[in-house]
Amino acid sequence: MVFGVFWTFVLGLTCAAAAGLMGDQCDWSGSGLTTTTERGVTPVYLRCREGSVSWMYPRGALRLLFRPPLPVDERDFRVCVRVIRRPDPPDLFYSLTVNETEAPERFPARIFVEGTHKLMPLYAPDDGDPKELRCFRSKKGRAALYVEAEPEEGTKRRVANFKYEARPLVRRHYDPATADCRPCSDAELELAFCTSDLVSRGIIVGSEQREDLDTTQLTVKLTKLIRATAHAGEERKEPTDALDEGDYFRYEVENTVERSAPLKRRVSRHAHAHGHAHAHVHVASVCGAAAGAGEFLVMARRRLGRYALVCAPRLAQWAALAAARSADGSAHCMLHHY
Repeated sequence: MVFGVFWTFVLGLTCAAAAGLMGDQCDWSGSGLTTTTERGVTPVYLRCREGSVSWMYPRGALRLLFRPPLPVDERDFRVCVRVIRRPDPPDLFYSLTVNETEAPERFPARIFVEGTHKLMPLYAPDDGDPKELRCFRSKKGRAALYVEAEPEEGTKRRVANFKYEARPLVRRHYDPATADCRPCSDAELELAFCTSDLVSRGIIVGSEQREDLDTTQLTVKLTKLIRATAHAGEERKEPTDALDEGDYFRYEVENTVERSAPLKRRVSRHAHAHGHAHAHVHVASVCGAAAGAGEFLVMARRRLGRYALVCAPRLAQWAALAAARSADGSAHCMLHHY
């Protein structure tokens, strides 16, 4: 196969060949137009636990070396990569038809895991696997990917976008970034409330199996929004901006009465005009989550571009915990329990 010959050539140039600019950060963006040869390899060093890569007009290849900050006694880690084939829906939205309306596009690159003297396929546009999420493990504390651009198709604009996440193989402490199927303890509930990207009272009004993400997508009607943080690097959008857009808003609320109270009054006016805001929250498929009766306090963290459920206690359970923590002064942040 052509790409096999190409990668035999690449492996011999791993340490010597580099085209374009190097990355040494959480996120990387670049253009293949700066590559002087179709066989150029651009090294990119990703030193965070999560981030994104955006490669416009992909040409040649990228070599991504993952070096996440981990404790010295935790050498090995797991990396998950999610290829982006269509724009993500907004975090919060009013119209349920705003989500997933665009047809997925072909991802313009192939992804390989660097092994010992060989490359192992991780993702290809025509590999027959519908999953956009692919994971692999480091070996002896090292993990690297090669991203090979597909052949150019004239002047058509192509972008290879994907997000990554690197996590330790062994979780010694509670990690709010990782959703699992067991109920949260009281300590985990409090930490999740103080650190989650989305905190809101809500009712689960629908569920859908997402084969492409290997998750169950829960549609939550938000009955009282407490916090919703914007994507890193995004411009802040107040709810008043969304009045012109009509479909959604994205903004940041700090966990203080002074900041959140005026914001919630504006949200109420918007909700009166457009109905309740909704959000999609994802749970691992193996958990068997589904829509159910009752109101919950939904706490979720953004992972790989989507909200992942951290904890979702029923309101009565949360109210009892928040009242007790607030009364004895042991709370780590202001715990709303209304």
